[in-house]
Amino acid sequence: MKRELSELAEQTERKINQLLRILHEQGSDPKLREKLKPDLLALHSADLPRPDRLELEDLRRALSGEKRRLRRLIRELETPRQEPLAVKILGIGEITTTIELKGEGAPRRRRPGDQQWIGLAIKKAPSFPDKNSAENYQTICYEYENFLSRNLEIQTPYAEHRLLPGKDGRWLVYNLQERLPSEAIACLIIQVAAPEMIERVFLRLLLEMRKIFLWNRAHPEYRIGFDGQIPNWAFVRFGPDHPVIEPEEPLLYVDTTTPLIRRHGEEQLDTEIFIKSIPLFLRPIVRRTLLKEVLDRYYRPRDVMLDLIASFITHHRPDLVPRMVELANAWLKDNLSELELPPYTAKEIAAYNRQDVLIWKFFRQMKRMDRFITEKILGKTYEQRLPQGSPRNWENLVGAGGKGLTLPESLRTLSRDRKPGA
Repeated sequence: MKRELSELAEQTERKINQLLRILHEQGSDPKLREKLKPDLLALHSADLPRPDRLELEDLRRALSGEKRRLRRLIRELETPRQEPLAVKILGIGEITTTIELKGEGAPRRRRPGDQQWIGLAIKKAPSFPDKNSAENYQTICYEYENFLSRNLEIQTPYAEHRLLPGKDGRWLVYNLQERLPSEAIACLIIQVAAPEMIERVFLRLLLEMRKIFLWNRAHPEYRIGFDGQIPNWAFVRFGPDHPVIEPEEPLLYVDTTTPLIRRHGEEQLDTEIFIKSIPLFLRPIVRRTLLKEVLDRYYRPRDVMLDLIASFITHHRPDLVPRMVELANAWLKDNLSELELPPYTAKEIAAYNRQDVLIWKFFRQMKRMDRFITEKILGKTYEQRLPQGSPRNWENLVGAGGKGLTLPESLRTLSRDRKPGA
């Protein structure tokens, strides 16, 4: 309707411009009033006296006033009228927070291929010292996504990475990714699915990750790092209308904004992006002693699988760990025997998770202290988003030791005790 009204106003303005031009060019024409009378009658409104009662100069002024009013109307119609945007937190990661903007003016895109309008989940990477380093990060993100989908057939959502100048010569990169339905995220699916279906989910994720493990083994000159935890996957069709995981169920890997690629053993991503997520006073220690080991874990198959199994504890399903350990060990024997990886134990998974949670909580506390020092003492802007309030208000929380998981209402109708295979 707004578009139609705007077009109508533009048509009327064009007609008024035409009349004004005629008045200017033919003002002395005695037949002018009769010539203009049909158009003036069509344009007639309460604000314009009848044409047969106007002198030409009065008519010119009246038309000019009407033109100004039409221009104001067009501006009003073309100016977006939006409700204030609300920020919804979708996930808290080790480096950044994922948010969704909700409201009439929230950004949307057309998905390539089917041209469907999609919403966006947004992350802001730590700032970069110059445009060149920001562009390098952007390039690696696209390279990582394209390699996963085209070379390894691990599908990823639509994504784009936008560069913007920041303060003090620094540059910002905003990672925009298709906002997937909450029902599709694997860490929520395991809350409601039957045990047999969860096993199907787990084995499907292992098969996807196997593609990376085998690639890295065969191509040491170009290796891919990977975070296979359960919240980083989405079965895009799953929901109340399709509460099943079929053998060829469409699956997406969503954690593509930490693009880990090693060429001839050299990390292509500037590792300072990890350091910037660490409180300032801890960075020298982490840089010298821990960073390499942390990054190496994403390239070691056993550690990637260990993260996946342990994430079942974080996401409210510790009861599934013994069965996942059994499945993982059998799967290693049948599918990755050439790697000769040691089997897992439930005790190992529990100990790993406890350590991970303690480290995560420690860093969250240090980040809050870091923010206080940065903002209150140094008077600078703290770059990282730290959510306010309780984790109970956060959705799809990552790394919080099992707190804060929010099931969408649409999934509450699905029961955990659904019949096997349902």
